[in-house]
Amino acid sequence: MPDISTLHRGVWRHVGSGLKRLEGALIAKPKIRDVVVVLPGMIGSVLEKGGKDLWALSGSALWNTLTSMGGWLQNLKLEDPEADDGVTATKLLDDVTILPGLVKIDGYGGITRMIKGEFEVVLGSIGSPQPANYYEFPYDWRRDNRITARALERFVGDKLRIWREATNNPDAKVILLAHSMGGLVSRYYCEVLGGWTQCRALVTFGTPHRGSPNSLDFLVNGYKKLFVDLTEPLRSMPSAYQLLPIYPLVSDGGELHRVAEMHFPGVDSDMANDGLAFHREIESAVVTNSSDRRYAGSFTTLPFVGTTQPTLQSATWSEGKLKASRTVPAGVDPLLSDGDGTVPRLSAIPIELSTDYRDTFVAEHHASIHNHRGVLQDIRERIVHMQTEGLAAIRGPKTARAGERAEISLDVEDVYTRDDQPVVSAAVVDGSVRGLVAVIAPLDGRPPTQMDMTEGDEGFSVDISGLDSGGYRLTIESVDRGPTAPSPVHDVFAVAGT
Repeated sequence: MPDISTLHRGVWRHVGSGLKRLEGALIAKPKIRDVVVVLPGMIGSVLEKGGKDLWALSGSALWNTLTSMGGWLQNLKLEDPEADDGVTATKLLDDVTILPGLVKIDGYGGITRMIKGEFEVVLGSIGSPQPANYYEFPYDWRRDNRITARALERFVGDKLRIWREATNNPDAKVILLAHSMGGLVSRYYCEVLGGWTQCRALVTFGTPHRGSPNSLDFLVNGYKKLFVDLTEPLRSMPSAYQLLPIYPLVSDGGELHRVAEMHFPGVDSDMANDGLAFHREIESAVVTNSSDRRYAGSFTTLPFVGTTQPTLQSATWSEGKLKASRTVPAGVDPLLSDGDGTVPRLSAIPIELSTDYRDTFVAEHHASIHNHRGVLQDIRERIVHMQTEGLAAIRGPKTARAGERAEISLDVEDVYTRDDQPVVSAAVVDGSVRGLVAVIAPLDGRPPTQMDMTEGDEGFSVDISGLDSGGYRLTIESVDRGPTAPSPVHDVFAVAGT
């Protein structure tokens, strides 16, 4: 008979091995049986021509590159929207990139790292025939989004077939994670081209489902920022017209009009009408698809909507000039007067989902909504949920109720010069805080600077004069902590040298 010490050792070896097995089970990454595809927004893909970068502006050198090569960027112009001009999209931008005033993106590194870090996936590349289930889909963002959607259709069909055969899983589908204009590409693929039959979910981050007044402002008034004039290239891009608002928002003599119903000097009316037709095609397809019982049961669109940020909502046409405004058009509920700084709240919600209330709202800027910590956590849990089986057979789910919290509204320019009065402003909505701090991180890797914001009658502000030229990532957060404290809000900006 073994002695007591031997028994103890045996018991503890057994317990220890069990704990190791348990630990391994707890920390194992969930497997994704589906195929995940990430689509960037406008300017979010690197463009090359003849083996040389045509558009790859990002990081700390962004502003200097943009200003010194502004003339060369005229090569972005499409002489013939239908013809192949030799430009190819090669990869997603993983760092900050900015077209001041029109659009800016805080890169796609955050969402990529989350997927690769949290899940067991096989990384793939567009040109490889090897089976994989995580892809990034760069595209030529100047082109008609219909063209890109057809390319996405071919891409998904090919990659999904290879993955299904390799894993012997004919039920695998695609999960599309799309930022900004990438959501319009995905919507056309899913709704008009029938991609919903192959898609488990389309997740959109700040997608202008009903257009963005920012595009109207720059197509009409031109795009001239300091040393850069991209007016003609922008006016040549079908995609820019497909970003135009599709609802009446331009006041002309007190009467509201859609953009496509008006004629503006320098703006191609045919392209504006075709931009509206693009959206109408999606709307019509949604109606047709909804009559198929499989549509509602197997495919869903999940919009993430940025809120609380000052956002253009309407415009006035008077004496040959267009003036954009943050005032909602007449007839629009004043509760819809915010957005993510680029896309109004009302536009980030697809028309057919207006009263479904399946949207996820986050107080964040357009440039950073897809990298917001809470959003990434939400996406992780949604993907996990999509991979589960048998949930419908389980009775009695419980719903947790989240506590109310304040939110931060941030107002920051895209570009400051040394001659500006560089002030960042913020306000606290639906609550109060003891104070706000601004964390300013140079994109070149230098240590960030933390500055206390000063509270005044109209909110909080901080003077950021004295910054060197270059790009910066900005975080505004509360000095309070805990479940009722507001989530930090992020954005990016550049300082131009003189």
